[in-house]
Amino acid sequence: MSVPVVDTVLLRALRADFEASTFTVDAVSDLLGEAAHAALHREQRVPALRRARHSQSTLATVIRLFVLGDEVATAQVEAAFAQTTVPGLRQLGLIEGDDFLRATVQIQPHEATFTDQVTRWWVASDLGEALSGEAPGNDHVLGIGGATRTLLNLTPRTRVKTALDLGTGCGILALYLAQHADRVVATDLSVRACEFARFNAALNEAHIEVCEGSLFEPVAGEQFDLIVSNPPFVITPDTLRDAGLVTYRDAGQAGDTLVADVLHGAIEHLTTHGRAFILGNWEVTTGQDWDDHPRAWLTNQPAHAWVIERESLAASEYIEMWMRDNATVLTRTPKQREADYSAWLDDFASRSVLNIGLGIIALQKTANTAHQRFSAIVSSTSANGSYLDRVLSDLAEHNWRADEEDVFVRASDVREERHYEPGEPDPQIIIATQGDGFGQRLQLDTDTAAALGVCDGELTLGQTITAISVVTGRDREHVAQAVIGRFPDLIAAGMVRRI
Repeated sequence: MSVPVVDTVLLRALRADFEASTFTVDAVSDLLGEAAHAALHREQRVPALRRARHSQSTLATVIRLFVLGDEVATAQVEAAFAQTTVPGLRQLGLIEGDDFLRATVQIQPHEATFTDQVTRWWVASDLGEALSGEAPGNDHVLGIGGATRTLLNLTPRTRVKTALDLGTGCGILALYLAQHADRVVATDLSVRACEFARFNAALNEAHIEVCEGSLFEPVAGEQFDLIVSNPPFVITPDTLRDAGLVTYRDAGQAGDTLVADVLHGAIEHLTTHGRAFILGNWEVTTGQDWDDHPRAWLTNQPAHAWVIERESLAASEYIEMWMRDNATVLTRTPKQREADYSAWLDDFASRSVLNIGLGIIALQKTANTAHQRFSAIVSSTSANGSYLDRVLSDLAEHNWRADEEDVFVRASDVREERHYEPGEPDPQIIIATQGDGFGQRLQLDTDTAAALGVCDGELTLGQTITAISVVTGRDREHVAQAVIGRFPDLIAAGMVRRI
C-alpha cells in the first residue's frame, strides 16, 4: 500500500485546485444530495456515484476521484487539477492508472469552528473496504471515524502551550490541537499513520511534530498541558491478532492493559493541572462492579479523574460487534467465524470477563489530594468540550460537593417533566432533563426540584433550603440532606454551575 508524499510546492497547488473546485463539506453535501450523502455514511456509494457521474462540474470530478474511489478519465482529472497536474498527482502518490485514473487514498473535506471562525481542512486516509473492494491491511490508516468524532467534540479548546495526540492515525486530532496549542506533537506506532499525519499537516499548513514509536516512547521525559488519545483499545486474543487484525483497532496486549498503560502514561506526561481525555474499553469480571478496573488503575495516582461508562456490552455482544467491523479478515467462512468466535470467548473466559465497558476517561493532574468520580451514563448525546471543561474544573476544585454557602446558577437549557397519577394534585415523578453535556435525565425529589428551580445566582443553597423548609413545613434538616446530597449529580450533569 502506498503513502502520500509531502511536496510543499505541489501541495500548495493541490490546495488551490481544491479551493477552485469548492471542495468543501457543504458543497459536497449539496452536489450529492441528502439521500446519497446519508447512504455514503452507511458505506454505500452507489447513490453518490450516480449523482456525481451525472454532473460535469470539476467538483464532481474531485468527489468521484477522492471521495468515492471512482475511475475517472484522465482528461477530466487534468481539467479539475490544472495547477497540480496529473503528473503532480502521481508525484504526490495520490493516483494510479493511465487512460482512467483512480485515487490511491481517500481525501475528504472537514471543517470545525474555533472562536466563531470556521476552519476548513482536507484529510487523507486509506481507502476503506467499500471503496477499494479489499480487506484493510494490518497498517490501514483510518479516516475520521465515530470514536474520533466523539473525542474531537468532547475535548476543551482552551489555549495551551503544549499538546500531545497519542496514536494520531491520520492526524485529525492533531489538526484540531494545532488551533489552540503553541506546540503539537503527534505519535503513532504505525509508520504509515505517521506518513499520513505528516501529509495532512503539510496539506493544511499546520505545524505538527510527528514522531514514530509505541505509546509515550517518542516523548520520553516530556510533559504536556493537554493529551488526547483514541488508542487501539479493542480487546482481542492472540490467535485473532495473528489472523490479521488491523493496528489502529487492536490493543495488541492482554485484556484491557493497554488502556491502563495509556492512563498511567498520560498522568506521568502531564504538567501539573494539565489534562488528558482518553477513549477506552475495560473488562468487568465475575463478582466485580463496572468500575473496578478503572478504580484500580487510578489508585494512588496524582490526578483528578472522571471515568464515564457510555455503554456496557456482554462479552458475546462485544465480540459480535468487532467481528462485524472486521468481517472480511475474520469471517471468510462460517467455520472460520465459529472458530474465531470461540477463541474470543475462550480468551474472555480465561479472565472471567462478563462484560466490557466502553467510555471516556477525563484526567487533570494534581499536586495534592485527588478527587475521582465514576459515572455510568446511558445517553446517545455526546458531550462537548466546554461542558467537560466546566465540570472537570468543579471536580478538581470542589469534588462536586455542595455546601450551604455555595451559590448556583441553573443552565438555560434545563427542562422539567412532571408525571401525575390522574386526579392527584402532587406529582409522582419529577425528571430534570439537560440538553447540554450528555443530555441526562435525572429523577428528583420535590425538595431538590424546588431548589433547582430557584438557582438564579441570588440565594445561597442554605438560604434556599431554609425557604423550602418554611414554605413546605418540612423539617429543615431533612430538606438539607435531600438537596445537598443530590446537588453533586446536578453539577456533574451540567444542570447547575457554581458562581
